[in-house]
Amino acid sequence: MRSYLVKLAMVAVLVTLAGSAFAGSSPLNATAEDGILVFESDDSAFKWWFDARVYLDVASYMDDGGLYDMDSDDIGDYADFTDMGNSLTGGFILRRARLALKSQLWHDWYGEVDMDFAEEAAAIKDAYISYKGIFGSTGHVRVGNFRQPNGLEEVTTSRNLMFMERSQGTEPFVVGRRMGIEIAKWDPKYRAAFSIFGADVEDFVKEANEQINFAARVNYVPISCDGSTLLIGASGTMQKPTFVGEANEAGERSVSKVKFNSRPESNVSDTKFVYAGIKDVEKYSVFGGELAYVNKRLMFQGEYMATAIDRYEGKESISYNGGYAFVSFFLTDDTHKYDYKDAEFARVNPSAKGGAWEVALRYSTVNLNDEDAGEQNGGSNSITFGVNYYPNPNVRLMLNYGHVDNDEFATGKDDQFMGDYDFDYVQMRFMTAF
Repeated sequence: MRSYLVKLAMVAVLVTLAGSAFAGSSPLNATAEDGILVFESDDSAFKWWFDARVYLDVASYMDDGGLYDMDSDDIGDYADFTDMGNSLTGGFILRRARLALKSQLWHDWYGEVDMDFAEEAAAIKDAYISYKGIFGSTGHVRVGNFRQPNGLEEVTTSRNLMFMERSQGTEPFVVGRRMGIEIAKWDPKYRAAFSIFGADVEDFVKEANEQINFAARVNYVPISCDGSTLLIGASGTMQKPTFVGEANEAGERSVSKVKFNSRPESNVSDTKFVYAGIKDVEKYSVFGGELAYVNKRLMFQGEYMATAIDRYEGKESISYNGGYAFVSFFLTDDTHKYDYKDAEFARVNPSAKGGAWEVALRYSTVNLNDEDAGEQNGGSNSITFGVNYYPNPNVRLMLNYGHVDNDEFATGKDDQFMGDYDFDYVQMRFMTAF
């Protein structure tokens, strides 16, 4: 399965880049759609456009020290304690630098290649082909590397997120981008998607077998009129450790570990206090519910996710959970429009030349503790206040102020940090997408 999907991803690249060869007799007209440069044929059979994004983040952290355990043997693995201090360190980072080429070919075929160049490294994000001619052109089949159908905030592009980072309450449980095949069906009232997937395109273990996993997401819109939208949804996954080696005579498997972790909704420090590495995992499932409501300027959105982990050798099953809820309000006469084809909320297009202003408040919680199973890997609660300014559809300025309350077990991987470490942060993002 692995080699087959990789080949299909490469075909996506070739189809996207070489599509013009098939449309050689069709002149292309250059237009701007919400600030995006688009080349399109007169009959709309062929269409090409670029998606470029640059996110610049700056953050400062406020605490009372006590980040690292001075007696920990693990500190030497990172740096000398006196050199790195005992608090979170802020600064300026290039959070994302994306360049994607997207194409519509012969009306119903679509190809996309998306590369990220942040952190001085190039990485493939999306690379897939899709066919949109099924179900009377109200559905698609796509193959390649893409975000699996799993949760509202996770499938929402980073361009349209309410806050600078996705919630710590659902981050440990979502699938993200994987190599796979998906079939989806939609209309203005509902959307359903189902996928079969393996590993991310950049992950591979030669000595182990790649497992086949499943994900599904279903959404229903009972209200969609007069500036109001109510979205109800559910998603679930059934997974095994992505790569599992054959058991030896002692019953030990070369790879059967699953990790769950989450950042405290700030990426500048790149710190993960909540971390669980579970060994001897046979299979696990994740189920989640989602709810969103927009009434003109007002928006509410929330999700809850829980996982159940089954282990080998009769070991106790493990359960974790988390979620978030936020409310936002436009100070200007603007709103969040719903895109029923993707079951997510689209880009904000300011209604006035002065741009759009929005304030938001989010609460999130994650719990990777299961006392009955003897697993105490940390829990965290976070409150974030945000201000968003949209001067136009292509530029966005974001300000987030957050307070993070970690429990005594939130010590990171290999007990790197002190438990019960609480802190505040203020961060800004300068973002352009064109």
